[in-house]
Amino acid sequence: MSLLNPVLLPPKVKAYLSQGERFIKWDDETTVASPVILRVDPKGYYLYWTYQSKEMEFLDITSIRDTRFGKFAKMPKSQKLRDVFNMDFPDNNFLLKALTVVSGPDMVDLTFHNFVSYKENVGKVWAEDVLALVKHPLTANAPRSTFLDKILVKLKMQLSSEGKIPVKNFFQMFPADRKRVEAALSACHLPKGKPGGAR
Repeated sequence: MSLLNPVLLPPKVKAYLSQGERFIKWDDETTVASPVILRVDPKGYYLYWTYQSKEMEFLDITSIRDTRFGKFAKMPKSQKLRDVFNMDFPDNNFLLKALTVVSGPDMVDLTFHNFVSYKENVGKVWAEDVLALVKHPLTANAPRSTFLDKILVKLKMQLSSEGKIPVKNFFQMFPADRKRVEAALSACHLPKGKPGGAR
């Protein structure tokens, strides 16, 4: 790479982000705290977490507005959650483990995803490195081919136990274009009848 012709390289995802870390995901509205494994896919397209039931939730990196840790992370208001995290004890180290990921389509309609790590200072490192992926110039200015690659990456992360892509995932990916999805599956000689079927 020459100084006269700089090339913008895609963001590098640190290995520990792809391998994942154990967190507890909590929600003040439902007062539920669930153990999850938090990860970033190797290409840096999604922050996602897997519940013990193997159910996965995805958050597009481009929808993340901020990451917060320590005293800037959200604190549980419900007494039930405060008890779960032993927050009323003087030697509590909740702030050293807290991570909040703020996402939304704009800076007004925001959703707060709250996590607590099992180890101290993990939330801080995750907050900094995920925000670095969010702020990378190619994240917001990706070429067209990246959007197709993102779809493929997400579909491949949700394989069935047989290692196939469930047909319902195609319909979930393109909910407004059901007829076009069916036509595309037919053209490829893939099953399209039962949404529960696999590719």
